[in-house]
Amino acid sequence: MAALRFRFAPPTVTHGARGNYALTNNTDHSVGAGHHRMPFFQKLSQTQREAFTAHSTAQLMSQFLHGEQGAVMTAACVTHSVPDINAKLYAATQTMDEARHVEVFAKYCEKVAIVYPMAKGLKGVIDATLKSDRFEKVMIGMNMIVESMALGSFNNVYRTTQCELLKKLMFGVMRDESRHVTFGHTYLGPLFAKMHPDDLEDCAEFAFQAVSMMWRRPGAATTTDSVDKGFLEVLENSNIDPADFFKGMKEAAEQGITQELPPGQIHSLNDLMMPALARVGLFTPTIRKKYDEAGITIFEDQRVLEAMEGGNPVA
Repeated sequence: MAALRFRFAPPTVTHGARGNYALTNNTDHSVGAGHHRMPFFQKLSQTQREAFTAHSTAQLMSQFLHGEQGAVMTAACVTHSVPDINAKLYAATQTMDEARHVEVFAKYCEKVAIVYPMAKGLKGVIDATLKSDRFEKVMIGMNMIVESMALGSFNNVYRTTQCELLKKLMFGVMRDESRHVTFGHTYLGPLFAKMHPDDLEDCAEFAFQAVSMMWRRPGAATTTDSVDKGFLEVLENSNIDPADFFKGMKEAAEQGITQELPPGQIHSLNDLMMPALARVGLFTPTIRKKYDEAGITIFEDQRVLEAMEGGNPVA
């Protein structure tokens, strides 16, 4: 499949009680994946560039869908397993939020007529979270790891898209996710402060393993065996030879050309996930050594995280 067509009349956002939102079916859905400044892209035809933008956007939307599906299951797991009644009630509302997000992104993916597979790292974290042996780990995996990644990604789409529908949708989802991230800190912070050191170390190890699944070593994305299978499908569907693509990426890296985030965009790992873990005390001395050995830099500046959370993300 060399080209992706945005079919049918895509949805609009409608707002219901308590700020909830859903989708109806009568608004334009043109969504861009951003402009690529790497020299290799200048050599591609306009058709290839447009196809790549469309398919990479479809892949991103697919990850949003898969992540929200996982969030429904993990939030329901927290509702069942957390011992505090107030936490149960909040987790139940989060489950409802996530179910609404699934419906929204499912309709979006339906409109672009393709769903890409779940990324390996995301699948690994969600699987590990659902299989974990205590509710604190479920909340680490979802409210701190996956939700932080999602919140940053939603912000970046919100900042770059030219589609007013998607901008409204992203902000609505960001508002929910920012509350979910806050819940993780508010509930887990006091628990970890009183937790037995051995149990805290166990939770910190779980967080390290989850971060490791999501983290990619700088410069790693220059070979076909280091990139997610779904992205290779994007290249195939865009009629771009993977060998040529990764050769171009490697040459750009050798020339010192990097893909820095534009102003206003967020690095999910550095700006949200790491500070969230640091705030609740999950960087123990033992675990800090493991991050260092793995080459993963720990970021503890919480200013971006604090600005984004609490149900009022910075717009």
